[in-house]
Amino acid sequence: MLIPLFKSIWSRILPTSLVTISLMASMVLLLSIERIQQGAEEGFNQSISGVDAIIGPRSSSLELVLYTVFHLGRPTNNITTKTIDEIKLRNDIDWIVPIALGDSHKGFRVIATDSNYFEHIKYGSNKSLKVSEGRIFSEISEVVLGADVASKLNYKIGTSIQITHGSSESIGSKHDDFSFIVTGILDKTATPIDQAIFLDLRGYELLHLGWQSGRKVFSLDNIDLSAIPEDDLNPKTITAAFVGLKSQLTLFNFTKSIREYPSEAISAVIPGIALSQLWSIVGLVDKGFELLSWIIIAISLIAMITLIIASLENRKQEMTIYRANGASPIFLGGIVIYEALIIGLVAIVGAILIVTIVTYFATNQLNLALGITPSFKLVSLGEIRIFTIILLSGVLSSLIPAIMVFRKNLHQTLG
Repeated sequence: MLIPLFKSIWSRILPTSLVTISLMASMVLLLSIERIQQGAEEGFNQSISGVDAIIGPRSSSLELVLYTVFHLGRPTNNITTKTIDEIKLRNDIDWIVPIALGDSHKGFRVIATDSNYFEHIKYGSNKSLKVSEGRIFSEISEVVLGADVASKLNYKIGTSIQITHGSSESIGSKHDDFSFIVTGILDKTATPIDQAIFLDLRGYELLHLGWQSGRKVFSLDNIDLSAIPEDDLNPKTITAAFVGLKSQLTLFNFTKSIREYPSEAISAVIPGIALSQLWSIVGLVDKGFELLSWIIIAISLIAMITLIIASLENRKQEMTIYRANGASPIFLGGIVIYEALIIGLVAIVGAILIVTIVTYFATNQLNLALGITPSFKLVSLGEIRIFTIILLSGVLSSLIPAIMVFRKNLHQTLG
């Protein structure tokens, strides 16, 4: 049956190819949307672990997580270190790590913090941050680079860099009166950490001693840094702080008490809840695209059945030859069903190949834009279910022209 079937399909290769491509394209659209959404969600969820809450200025919880964890957007305000020092004294807190944001280097975010950041901040399944080269900074003039920063800028241990005030490399915005030395490069984490530069909070404060309202008032070139009082290098404000609690049972009481903090307008955000809000928003858009994809698949299946039915009249001679050679009506109906099956299988194989290529480039784009590197499987269990539904739908739909062929040839036999 297969050789005559392939010859029959080849005789109608152009319309058959167009229907196959249409079905393949609709599956590519459906699977690409699902894969990229799942990959992005997986990458976001693995970007930080071990952090119970994030304290920051009172704002949207999602906005706070985006700019502190994923380096997207800009901080709306700062909070005072006095407030953080008071919160540190709470009995329910195990550790607290402050961070200050606002500066950059050649497009990469600068994060000012202390050495506790590398001890308490984790990623993936509670994995610790480790240096692949060098060591963590210990002086105010030292920095640690994320893996992507080091590889893309070709920086090594001992490289001297200067920080830019703000997020743009505009003229006059550079802190060109003070340089930092690279002392460490972190292991690859496939998170936004790879695209960040870390320095000591005191070094960050030193950079801004000569700045006021975003402008350089005086240079540090002719100033004896050793003569600067230690208290002047302790930051007065920070952007946010990561918090680890002694018991997660106290988490909701902790966030409530922080929101009600009397001295300053601050809030505490639970990262997992904020990300679930993000995916609830994104999920609505994804559902719309998925519905559109299923509609396109249905249209493609209808086009396939229409093609088969329309070709039946032109295949009268082909069917007559089969009947003359002893083929039964069931055989002729089976040819129609197998034709639909082959079209579906070719479309599925083509869709898998194209989606694999699409997700490969999507992984690179997600890494460039968000610093996350999700992992994609060649074919997941969910995708196999989708392929099975589409294949069965195509075969069941082909029963209509198959029954038409069967009844027509059965009548001719009885006649």
